[in-house]
Amino acid sequence: MKIASKDKIQKTAKLYVSKPENTIEWFGEINFENLERVIDKIKNFKEAQLMINSYGGPTGVAMSFYDTVRNIFKTKLTTIGSGYVDSSAIVVFLAGEKRLITKNTTLLLHLAGRKFEVEKRYSTRDMEDMLKEDKLKDYQYACVVSDATGSRYSPEMILEMMANNTVLTAEEAVNMGLAHKIL
Repeated sequence: MKIASKDKIQKTAKLYVSKPENTIEWFGEINFENLERVIDKIKNFKEAQLMINSYGGPTGVAMSFYDTVRNIFKTKLTTIGSGYVDSSAIVVFLAGEKRLITKNTTLLLHLAGRKFEVEKRYSTRDMEDMLKEDKLKDYQYACVVSDATGSRYSPEMILEMMANNTVLTAEEAVNMGLAHKIL
């Protein structure tokens, strides 16, 4: 997947950020390496801007970021979505108190999935446990998205959108309450 130009995103964001020196980028996968890098930077700011362009990754990593920013650091965060803000990247985006989005950005909502190791054996119990965990992660994800809409969309409605692999435009994201303004 092609990721939007870092320079282009930075130039657009500079028009809307209060302190460019407090701007952090999350470009690429939602993973532990990016989580650690971004958290290490963001913990030094009371107010920060996070530019995000990501196709997603493990939901647990995104939830860790969301909970850390919202409940531990309590950083006043503005998120700026550009290009792809898909899957678990939506949770990272929703960590912002103020959420801006570029007009050509899309958001993909879908149910949890797993990658399996080729040579590893899983029992039916293992599979049941994974299914239970994935359903819980789906529900937690749907609750975060529902909260961002001001509960205009219930977790059940969000789960239905996820089951349908829903792609949202920037305008639809604003109309739902997921983003506050299109840049």
